Order: sequence, then C-alpha cells, then structure tokens
Amino acid sequence: MFKTPTDTAFAAALAGMFFLLPAQQAAAGNLAPHRAVYSMKMLASEGGSDIASVSGRLVLEWQGSSCDGFITTQRIVNRMGSKQGSDFVSDFRVTSWESGDGDEFTFSMTHFMNGTPVEEIEGSAERLDGGGQVTLSKPEKRDIPLPSSIVFPTEQIKALMASAEAGKKVHSAPVFDGSDTEHHFDTTTIIGKAGSGAPKADEAEPGKSLSSLGYWPVQVSYFDPNDVTGLPDYEVSFRFYENGVSTGLIMDYGDLTIGADLVALDMLPQPEC
Repeated sequence: MFKTPTDTAFAAALAGMFFLLPAQQAAAGNLAPHRAVYSMKMLASEGGSDIASVSGRLVLEWQGSSCDGFITTQRIVNRMGSKQGSDFVSDFRVTSWESGDGDEFTFSMTHFMNGTPVEEIEGSAERLDGGGQVTLSKPEKRDIPLPSSIVFPTEQIKALMASAEAGKKVHSAPVFDGSDTEHHFDTTTIIGKAGSGAPKADEAEPGKSLSSLGYWPVQVSYFDPNDVTGLPDYEVSFRFYENGVSTGLIMDYGDLTIGADLVALDMLPQPEC
C-alpha cells in the first residue's frame, strides 16, 4: 500500500488541529460544550505526494467542565485516492479526557483502513514537578518523558485564546495530544490582525451565528523536538473566533494540502460545576 499522510503524520495533524476548536463563550478558558462538523477536501497535491483526491467529514464533540474534566471525541472519515488510480477509506476514531487543572490526560485512537483496524494508540499522561510522562499501553507498553512545561489540548486552547485576547502576535508551547507514540510537538502560533464578521461562501450558513463576533487568523506550526532541521512537520491555518469556533481550516503537509470547512455547529448543554 502506498505511503500517505493517513499514517502518524496525518493523525497528528488532525488531532493537533482539532484541539483548537472548543466553541461558544470561550473567553480565557470559559469553554462550552459543542458538536461541530467539517467537510474535508484536497486543495493541492504536488512533489512527492501520491494522493490524487481527498473527500470526507470530521465530527468533533467537546464536553465537560473544570470540575469534572473535559472529554473530546472525534470521528474523521476520508476517501482518499492515489495517482495510480487506487483508493481507500480512512477512518480515525479519537477519544480523550483532560483534567480541569490540565495536569492529567488520557487518550485513545483507532485507525481503520477500509473497515479494518490498522493502528491503535492508547495511554495516559501527567504533568509533574520537574517533568511530565506519558505511559502508553498500545501499541506497546512504554514511557515517554515530557518537558515540565508541557500542556495538553484543552489547556493549549485556553492559553492560545488568552494570548490572542491580550494582543500577542506569537504563542509558543510544547503540546502532547496523544497522536504520536514517539514524542510531543513544539508548537508556534502566529496570530494575525483581529477582525469581525461571519465566514463567507460555503461556511456562511453554518457560521451565521458568528456574525457579531471577532476572530483572529492564525497559523500553527508543529515541530518534532528531535528534528535538527528546524522545519515544521506540518502547519495548520484557520480563522479563530472569540467564542472558540474555527473556520476555513487549511492543513499543509508540504506536498499535500487539505482544507476543512465548517458545515454544521450545535451547542450542547453546559454542565454545572
């Protein structure tokens, strides 16, 4: 089977991107439960990429509170075709829980190809004085050290939002999201000039509730901390609204670029804390 971004890099990019999506009234950590659906498509394929087409959906559901922790579930299904004419269906199913104080994180991911499971990742992570640690149970039992400054997905979105609201142009943090079994990612986010108004084109109808809100255009670069080249593994850009909703997502792997547009957004009940 040809090598594609549906392997670890693709999973990492999707997980790394979609922890940036908690919606509704998210000012500096006041996140609200929601379910968002995105339509995915290929924007460009060049260089060494063997991918000729990408089409599918991502469904993200985020629930929880600072008292009981935050639960995120994702289902990412894409039909992908090669330039040689073969195609397959890639199906990622991801679940994670993060404690309200951001010190504990559990995660599980199963990747199906044409209905057959081909990869499983499962484990937990914690942040400790002097350094954190990941304890993997799948695909094999092993530990991964983490820097003491590590953040997990929900804490990352809180910190990014606080930086944007404070007028900062750059936000950097080491992040572990459970998508890679070898290391965390060092991330650098460039925050653009603030704007306002609902998205346009295909996102106009599902995003109409955003018309009175402000947003920031952002680009997040993901770096392997062990890579001496200084080049990112991949980059994700999107329009980041002040309530946490993201629209117009673009995932750039270097030789393959994939877009994801918001097609539905539902707010879920806010639990009492």
